[in-house]
Amino acid sequence: MKIKLKKTLVNIILITVTATITSNAQKATLKGQVINNTKYTKIELQDLSYKTLETQKLDKKGKFKFNTEFDKFNFYILVLDKQNFTVFFPEPGEQAEIIINADNIRNPEIKNSEQTKIYYEYSKKFSEIKNNKDKIEFIKKMIDDNPSSPVCIFFIDNLNPKTDYEYFKKLADGLKKYKYNPIVNEFITKTENIKKLEPGKEAPDIALPDPDGNIIKLSSLRGKYVLIDFWASWCRPCRAENPNNVKLYQKYRDKGFEIYGVSLDKDKNSWIKAIENDKLTWTQVSDLKFWQSEGAKIYNVKAIPHTVLLDKEGKIIATGLRGHNLSQKLKEIFGY
Repeated sequence: MKIKLKKTLVNIILITVTATITSNAQKATLKGQVINNTKYTKIELQDLSYKTLETQKLDKKGKFKFNTEFDKFNFYILVLDKQNFTVFFPEPGEQAEIIINADNIRNPEIKNSEQTKIYYEYSKKFSEIKNNKDKIEFIKKMIDDNPSSPVCIFFIDNLNPKTDYEYFKKLADGLKKYKYNPIVNEFITKTENIKKLEPGKEAPDIALPDPDGNIIKLSSLRGKYVLIDFWASWCRPCRAENPNNVKLYQKYRDKGFEIYGVSLDKDKNSWIKAIENDKLTWTQVSDLKFWQSEGAKIYNVKAIPHTVLLDKEGKIIATGLRGHNLSQKLKEIFGY
């Protein structure tokens, strides 16, 4: 019995030690130092929404160590003040160290943090390239060399999703193991939507509240030619475009033309006031989530004004039509 008990105790200890080692190995830690420092007394760990997760004081030598243990990949900012910060992208198991030079904060020395190191190495090289064509080729090679690196997300927007779709697809496929991360998941979703938003494809539905709180579906306008108009009260080019849309709406609405306005506002009163002032009498919806608008996410909207023109069956005719180009397309459709 004593022998069996002794073996059992040994097994328990081994299991406990192994579990502890495994647990520790799965978490990243971060320490560092701010050198040539004469004014900073603390450093903050923030997420990309600028929410402070932890604050540490700098010792006399500028050294710091965060208590946060990082069990998943994520995007973080290390903030000394509003104008001066670095970034940190941990992978589980890394014992990361960052040396920040107060005289050159945007170019820290990185130890034991692969994704952070990739970001800074490529950022430095990218900033040295002057020719736009060379920048595009540089980013393509970056993705070819690092197809599973989440930091490539910060560079890929320099490519054209239509002509360079293969690179968006390559990166999205390589990042699937990080899909739990909201930023990565959003990129993968947008990439999947690129092909869904080509002319001839059925337009994804949108269901958002109007100013009275009623949910209005884009699909409820089937049977008419519909212009999805992404805009906002704070967007000057959008407001400048509104008089043209009003004229076109008045000209063609009796012929089967509708507009489905999706606002990227965040203040309801400003949104309603703009609708009234600009005399926008067509359907207006918004979830008041600013750039996080669900409608904008579905349609990969990166700038406004942005439009998508649909046929009577709800299929995409064209995107980005404004002013004269929109007038010409409607004239072609309606014959006058």
